[in-house]
Amino acid sequence: MNYLQFVKSNKYLLLFGFLCVFLGNLGQTFFISLFNKDLIANLLLEKDNLSLVYSVATLISGFTLFFVGAKIDDIPVKKFTTLVVIGLVAACVVFASSTNLWMLFIAYLGIRLCGQGLMTHIAVTTLMRYMPNHRGKAVSLALQGMGAGEIVLPIMAVHLLLNYGHTSSWHLYALVSSLVMFPLMMLCLHKAKLEPIKRDTEGVHELAENNDWTRKQVMADWRFWLILPAIIAPAFLITGIFFHQTLLVDSKGWQIEWLSVTLAIYGVIHVVGALLTGPLVDASHPRKFLRWYLLPLILGVACLWYGQTDWWLMAFMILAGMTVAANGPVVNSFYAEVFGNTHLGAIRALVSAVMIISTGIAPYLFSLFDDINHFLAFAFAYGVVCIVLIQKRILAEKP
Repeated sequence: MNYLQFVKSNKYLLLFGFLCVFLGNLGQTFFISLFNKDLIANLLLEKDNLSLVYSVATLISGFTLFFVGAKIDDIPVKKFTTLVVIGLVAACVVFASSTNLWMLFIAYLGIRLCGQGLMTHIAVTTLMRYMPNHRGKAVSLALQGMGAGEIVLPIMAVHLLLNYGHTSSWHLYALVSSLVMFPLMMLCLHKAKLEPIKRDTEGVHELAENNDWTRKQVMADWRFWLILPAIIAPAFLITGIFFHQTLLVDSKGWQIEWLSVTLAIYGVIHVVGALLTGPLVDASHPRKFLRWYLLPLILGVACLWYGQTDWWLMAFMILAGMTVAANGPVVNSFYAEVFGNTHLGAIRALVSAVMIISTGIAPYLFSLFDDINHFLAFAFAYGVVCIVLIQKRILAEKP
């Protein structure tokens, strides 16, 4: 089945996934960090204090996701989505009204948990569960919501921030989320009629019964912990770099306008790369791609580390975009193909929790380095170690 036929046959569920991921961009670091300068100025904060609050809130959201994310295996998708959107909208309102560190902490916690964590979790888990024979394409298409957000949202956010300020901007995000995005998602779920789509699992039902892992089995297998650093590497490293992107650009003597241009290119690479990777994963096995998908990101960090002209920033964005594009279809297809569908939500919640915890650590950890080049050297070394570890043994069968 080619892309056009696949999209036509599953348009409503795919659109639901796309909208979930797009809305989840409100909790992504690349978006939230655009407001750092205003928060520092308005709340009279130090950079390190802001990084610490963000990191602690993200860490707690990661631990929370471990328990809350597993509930998608038991709660109907429509109800689960409704609760998550309510939480995200409430967090946007608190963020808009933050006047002290406690309010900012609560806002960060809600936006990171419901946005970055649960909205993407809902989209990917639902698509993998109901489209087991086309997981790579389904996840690739849904994750275009992230790429679209990376292209559109920074430009929109800067415009709103300059013309209307921080508070009005986030009130508008809350309004659009509740009155536009949420009704559209509910309409898509209604039109998708999940039961007929679920019949697509009949062909793999016997396989699922024989090979489904529980979360306890996954956590007990040492091979899982060996590959986990490579799975979380894109989120961990890119979060650390993006959170300090304005400082990085300043230290290199580059223009902030050039940063916005390269971020848009990063988004385009993310979109195109995911569309190309999805069918390749469906036609092969994700294990083959998992071993080497980090290589472009490592080369990109090297470009950022050694490069002196602003074109090296473009090289980083292109190479990093390639790894992030592959991450969605490769890693998520790997979960479903190796672990099965029965406990998919709980297993994804485990990995997502660790990933979010890593993104909580990254901003503060990177802020502790006394020089930008030092944390880029650390990022490069971390990536190399991950590739070496993942060559050793990759989970392939139930213990």
